[in-house]
Amino acid sequence: MEALELVLFLLAAVVASSILEKLLPRLSLPLVQIALGALIAAFVATPLESGLDPELLLILFIAPLHFNESRHADSGALWANRWGIASLAVGLVFAIVASLGFTLHALLPMIPLSVALALGAAMGSTDAVAVTSLSRDLRFGRRHEALLTGEALFNDVTGTVVFQCCIAVAVSGTFSIVHAGEEFALDLFGGLIGGAIMGLVAWLVLELIRRGGIDGPTLHVTLELLLPFIIYLAAKQLHIGAVIAVVAAGMVMSLLPHRHSAQTARQKLQSRSVWHTIEFVLNGVIFVILGMQLPRVLRPAAEGGMGDPLAIVGVMVALTLVLEAIRFLWIVGMDAVEFRRARKTGDASDRQRRFLTKAELKGALAMAFAGPKGGITLSLMLTVPSTLAAPDGTMVREALVSIASGVILLTLLLANFATPLLAPHKREAKRTRERVDAEIELIERVIDSIEDDAHMTGVVRGENAVVTDEGADEPATVIVMERYAAQLKELMPHASPPVAAHAKTVAARCDELYGSIAGLAREVTGLSEDADEDEDGPADASLITAHFRAVRQTYDAVENIQAQALVRELEFIQQLRAEGAITPSHAKELRNDVYIQQLALN
Repeated sequence: MEALELVLFLLAAVVASSILEKLLPRLSLPLVQIALGALIAAFVATPLESGLDPELLLILFIAPLHFNESRHADSGALWANRWGIASLAVGLVFAIVASLGFTLHALLPMIPLSVALALGAAMGSTDAVAVTSLSRDLRFGRRHEALLTGEALFNDVTGTVVFQCCIAVAVSGTFSIVHAGEEFALDLFGGLIGGAIMGLVAWLVLELIRRGGIDGPTLHVTLELLLPFIIYLAAKQLHIGAVIAVVAAGMVMSLLPHRHSAQTARQKLQSRSVWHTIEFVLNGVIFVILGMQLPRVLRPAAEGGMGDPLAIVGVMVALTLVLEAIRFLWIVGMDAVEFRRARKTGDASDRQRRFLTKAELKGALAMAFAGPKGGITLSLMLTVPSTLAAPDGTMVREALVSIASGVILLTLLLANFATPLLAPHKREAKRTRERVDAEIELIERVIDSIEDDAHMTGVVRGENAVVTDEGADEPATVIVMERYAAQLKELMPHASPPVAAHAKTVAARCDELYGSIAGLAREVTGLSEDADEDEDGPADASLITAHFRAVRQTYDAVENIQAQALVRELEFIQQLRAEGAITPSHAKELRNDVYIQQLALN
C-alpha cells in the first residue's frame, strides 16, 4: 500500500509541476519538480525516506530515457563531431575529476584525496534529462547541440569507472592502472559492441515478427518499451557498460532500414505518442525523487553535523565555480581547435572570421552552464560505503553526499537561470520577421483559396446559406477562414509593419464575416424563444428544426473544407519554398504542422 501511495504522489507531483510551470515561466520544469519533491518529503512519510536504491534508479529511469534519446538523436551530427564528443566524454571528465578532487581535499583536508577524487568523478556525468530539456528549448547552434547530446549520452562510463576505482583505492588502499584500464575498456568498448549487437538482434526480432504478420501497433510499442530493460539487464550479466549498451542499441536500431507502409506508419505514430508520455512521466518522476532525496542528504550539513553549515555551503559554491570554470575553459579550447581547422579547410569567409568574439564566448559559457548534474551523480554518491572514514576515524559518507547534492542543486539553478540569458530561446529565435512574414503570406493565400473555393466546397445552399458581398457564400467557409485569421492575429505582433497592416485588414474582414455566423445563432435562439411564447408552436417548431438542420449541416461541412484547406496549404508551402521565401527546414516544420492537423481530422 505504501508503494502505491508513493506512485500516486509521484504522478500527482508530475501533473502539478506541468501546471505550475505555466504559472511560473521563470522556473524550468526540472526545478519545479525538485521543489515539489522536497515538499512531499517534508510533509509526507514515504518509503524513500530510508534511501534510494541507485541501481533501481538507473534501470527504471536512466535506461529507457537514454534508449529513447539515442533513437532520435541526430546520428549524422554526432558522427561529424565524434572527436569533440570524445574530448568531452573522456578528457573533460578527467579534468573535472582532478580539479574538483584536489579543490575539495584542499578545502576539507579531513576528506582523503582518493575520496575527494571519487566525488569529482561522480560530477563528471551530466544529467541527460536536463540537457535534453535545455537543448529542446534553447538554441546553442548545431555543433554545440550535438556536443551536448553526445556528452550526455556517453560520458557516464568515464565518470563511473573512475568513481569505482577511487572508491576501491579508498577502501582497500591499492590501485592497479592495468585493472582500471581493463574496466574502462570493458565498460566503454564492451558496452558499444555488445549494445550494437543487441540492437541488431532486437531489430531482426521485430522484423521477423512484422513479416510473420503477427505484428501490430500495440505489440510493437510494448516490445519497444521492454527493450531498454532487457538490454540493460543483459549487459549487466555480461559485465559491460549497461548504459552505454542501451545507447548503442538505440542508435543501431535507428540506423537500420525500416519498411514503409500504412501499418508501419501507424506503429510509428503510436510509438512516438506512447514514448512522449513515458518520457514526460519518467523525466518528471526522476526529478521529483531527486527533490525528495535532497532534504534528507542535505540535513546533516544544515544542522551543523559536519561542522559550520556556512563553511559547507562555501565548499559547495567553490566546487560549483571550479566545475563551471573547467567546463568553460575546455569548451573554449575546443572551439579554438575547431576555429583553426575551419580556417585551414574553409572558404575565404571562414579565414577572415575572428575568434573569441562576444557571441562565441556567450555560447561557450551557455554550454558550460548547460551541463548540470543530476540523477546519475546522486546515484553514484549513494553507493559510497557507509564505513568510509577519514584518517582520524570520522565517517565522511554523509559529508560527501551532502556536498554532492548541493553542487547538483547549484548546477541546476545555473542551468535554469543563467543559460537562458546566454542562449536565445528557439521559439523566439525562429520568430524573425522574415519567417513571420512568410508564414503570414502562406496563411493569407490559404484564406483566399478557401474563399475562392466556397462555391465548390460549400454544402449549405439556398436560403439557409449566409451570403455576403465579400464572396464567402456559406457559414462553414467562414468558420474555417476565421480559424486561419486567429493564426494571423498571433503572428502580427512579430511581423514587419506593412505585412502586419495587410494581415490586420484580412483578419478584420474574416471577423466581419464571422459576425454573420453569430447573427445566425442569435436568430435561431430568438426563434426558439418565440416558439415558447407563441400558440402556433408546431409551425414555429418546424422552422426551428430547419434552422438547426442548417447549423448541423454547416458544422459537418467545416471538416471537409478544413481538409481541403490543408491540402492547399501544402501546395502553397511548396510554392513558397520554390520562390525562396522560406528555407527547406522552415518548409519541413510547416509541413509537419499540416500533417498533424490532417491526422487530427482523421
